[in-house]
Amino acid sequence: MSIQVENIRKQYGSFTALDGVSLTIGDGELVTLLGPSGSGKTTLLRIIAGLESPDDGSILLHGQESTQHSASKRGIGFVFQHYALFRHMTIFENVAFGLRVQSRQLRPSSRVIRERVQELLHLVQLDSYAQMYPEQLSGGQRQRVALARALAVKPKVLLLDEPFSALDAKVRKELRDWLRRIHDELHVTTVLVTHDQEEALEVADRVAILNQGRLEQIGTPQCIYDKPASPFVYNFLGNVNLFHGRLLADLSPGGRGNGAEKTIHSAIGFVRPHELEVSRDLPPDSKAVAATVARIHAAGPQIRLELSIAGNGRPVTAELGRKQFEELGLAPGDSVFVWPQSIRLFDDGGAESLLLDQGAGI
Repeated sequence: MSIQVENIRKQYGSFTALDGVSLTIGDGELVTLLGPSGSGKTTLLRIIAGLESPDDGSILLHGQESTQHSASKRGIGFVFQHYALFRHMTIFENVAFGLRVQSRQLRPSSRVIRERVQELLHLVQLDSYAQMYPEQLSGGQRQRVALARALAVKPKVLLLDEPFSALDAKVRKELRDWLRRIHDELHVTTVLVTHDQEEALEVADRVAILNQGRLEQIGTPQCIYDKPASPFVYNFLGNVNLFHGRLLADLSPGGRGNGAEKTIHSAIGFVRPHELEVSRDLPPDSKAVAATVARIHAAGPQIRLELSIAGNGRPVTAELGRKQFEELGLAPGDSVFVWPQSIRLFDDGGAESLLLDQGAGI
């Protein structure tokens, strides 16, 4: 089932939770809503679910106007952050609950319910836990039960509100990989709210980034990461080095660079750590700057260098592969030269200016 969100607005007193958000989620797509606290992502999810009503705008499900439909009429499964399992019920009965409370006309037979629950417990790898109670399970297992319960009624849309945030890092990683496999098997249109950038980029077909109630950008994980549409997206997604400067126009005849320059406007440059080149020697015809190695973080396959730019002490971060790091033989206090492979520039208003290619200076 496709989801169309059209110009949704939501106000809580003087606080604007959503300010004209529009996006389309395709049938069978998995989209993550990503953003900082207060960006509006959970409010949008609840409006799609029918648990909140917008002040303005429309929700269309499979092309049908559904803004005024109750949650029970939307065919949506919802998984909350804190499981919301019934402690007095077995795992089997928790999963079966949504089927048993359906109206008489829709309620399956006991045999069909039993088969459906067994099928789902097998899908979430909890076959042998059917007669246990939630308190006997780990947090990751409880969240899988919550997902099985949401899937039991065969929802057309699955909504997940930060379902893994209460779990430790290793379990979160296992569950998001597992969620992606489940989605690829079932192809249920899925919307996942998260504040975890790594989670959003790993699991989603597309990522929608919200900020202060507005949609900043939506696109594939690669597009969002490689081509951020605004300074906010650049800053929000992963580590980045930030440089303030000016864009200059060469006013010399033929652009021969004789020193006649004019400032066009001030600009902000963004360079990710892996886009910085580091060398012990000054490359020829390079705009590299001198720096000092302040600190080295050598755990893992990528080596992170904290560098101090000579002259002003401005800190920058560079990432090197372990082989290159070992070849350079760097230690804290060593002098190096650093330059970007590329810089993405935005003017002070947030509009993208241009992309400087390899060899650009900082």
